[in-house]
Amino acid sequence: MNEALHSYLERAVGCFTRQEEEEAFGAVMDAWRECRASELVLFARQFEARLDSTHAGREGQSAEARRAARDLARRLGAQGQPREVEAQLDALLDCLPDPRFIPGLLAIARLPSAEEPQRVSRLCAALRHVGPPFDVEPLEALSERMRPEAWASAARLSFVISLGRDWVPQELDAKARELLAALWESMRARAEMESRGASIRAQWLPRVYANPEDDDVRLVMADQLLETGDPLGEFIVLQCSPTPDEKRIDALLAAHLRSWELPLGDAIDSGATRFERGFPVAVRMAEAATRILPEPGPAWLTVREIDWAAVARPAVQARWLAHPHLRSVTRLRRVDLGWARLLGPLPSISRLELWGRVTAQSLGSLSLGDVFDRLALWPNLSWLELRTEYEDDVHLCARSTLATKLERFDVTCPGVWSLTVRPGDEVSLEVTLVKARAAGLLWRLLSAAEGFGKRGLRVRCHREVDAASFHDQRWALSGFSHIEWVSVSALR
Repeated sequence: MNEALHSYLERAVGCFTRQEEEEAFGAVMDAWRECRASELVLFARQFEARLDSTHAGREGQSAEARRAARDLARRLGAQGQPREVEAQLDALLDCLPDPRFIPGLLAIARLPSAEEPQRVSRLCAALRHVGPPFDVEPLEALSERMRPEAWASAARLSFVISLGRDWVPQELDAKARELLAALWESMRARAEMESRGASIRAQWLPRVYANPEDDDVRLVMADQLLETGDPLGEFIVLQCSPTPDEKRIDALLAAHLRSWELPLGDAIDSGATRFERGFPVAVRMAEAATRILPEPGPAWLTVREIDWAAVARPAVQARWLAHPHLRSVTRLRRVDLGWARLLGPLPSISRLELWGRVTAQSLGSLSLGDVFDRLALWPNLSWLELRTEYEDDVHLCARSTLATKLERFDVTCPGVWSLTVRPGDEVSLEVTLVKARAAGLLWRLLSAAEGFGKRGLRVRCHREVDAASFHDQRWALSGFSHIEWVSVSALR
């Protein structure tokens, strides 16, 4: 037994040293299952309190399993319906033995409905699964309340009571105590380090947020964090390096992404945040963003791009986007057309991507052309991206007042064709034809984009597109100063 116990505790020490704290907690629980010493239970409680308060544990299966067991432990013994209690007892059997379950199981034993034979049988199965140590007094009281005809269930309960009464506490040997002491010391030292790091962040984060483009401020903060062993310091230095170690950056993100995302709140889709120079610059909003969003904190001041995942948003989010802490946001991605019509001018936005089908319901009393005209009121919007199945939408934009303001216009019919307009470039139009049926649309696309002017044209053809199919459309190419045809090999 001692070799297995030592192995689990050594693994816990190693994982904690590597800042893999969820894995370290799992190793501590394995050690408890091996020895069931009270000292391990005490440490596990303190360790989990740390994980819950600091979010030091990263996302993953081990974190999800721990939280699932914790939540089940909290629900056990609550004054729920009998079926709910039985469902909780059945769910416990799918979990690994865990001392956190004991208080809830004893609370179930005290419920007035606990003496029902089926419930007693489930309770006994759960207690045998978790195992001692547990207080037998509530179980003895339950035994006295049981009816004589429930003798089979009473026998199971009597066996469980004997398990708890006859259990002999196990003690840690010298090596196990030494390893556990090392874990206590590591947790204390890390908490102290994090306290110093929190002080450094409190001092420097306001300066970073006030000067989001100043790398010097970030690097001074990073140097101080490195002195405390805070991994954020290393992360900032690596991402600011002209030759960053991408493998190490990925490892740091895998271990700390969730904790570094936390200042942004719960409205973002965890795991989808992109970092640059040590701070988040691009986020994807979660489904929770369909509700009224909490006020964005100062951590949003480094964010430049928000992906709305093409889900319609209520008008109240327009006011959220105008918050001063979002003044660095210059790009909105996958904005639903129905929501775009409700947005007022957003001064900081220079790049906007519109998604969604153009329907009377999504646009209300407005046409898509009206939406383009409204977007022309945005003072700094210069790049518009549009996903559509209709080349006529290109024509509507070209006729709108927005067309004269755009420096770039990208339109995509996914998997079929795409169009890029750069009015100020020598090659002002670039058409990419992916499917064979797109070849017949070339003249319609060029006609629709005519309002942007005719300078140079570049046509990119996928292998499925037969160049001979353009023979009858040569007239549509007239008027361009020069034309470029890109071969299939260049598209690979």
